Amino acid sequence: MATLDTNCLLRWLTGDVPEQAADVEALIARGREWAVPDVALLEVVFVLEKVNRLPRQFVAEAIQTVLAQDAFAVDRELWGELSDVYLALPKLSAADIYLVLDARRRGREPVYTFDRKLAAQLPGAAPVPASQVRPPDR
Repeated sequence: MATLDTNCLLRWLTGDVPEQAADVEALIARGREWAVPDVALLEVVFVLEKVNRLPRQFVAEAIQTVLAQDAFAVDRELWGELSDVYLALPKLSAADIYLVLDARRRGREPVYTFDRKLAAQLPGAAPVPASQVRPPDR
């Protein structure tokens, strides 16, 4: 199984470079399965949101477009949940959401963080206890 990288996914999703989008479409049409790594999808979300400045709704729909492709080997359960949480909690980044959802699935909670928004909004994230980070008084 071959892998599609971030640039291939972006060209295919946005069509901003028509020739490259067509090339990726032709690859997909070959009838084989293509690995879509989590890190590539995280990069796609970052580029669409921060570089292209597209709204979260568009970004979530882009994730759903990837998930809908039978030719893509992608963690549909994780990314489906991430897409829902990403829309429901607009102050959280996709990377932070991914980190907590992945930890939850692996039984590695809580995810300790100094990010107060994350700790307050997403079950499974927790603030670092102050007593753990401050040196004891002498």
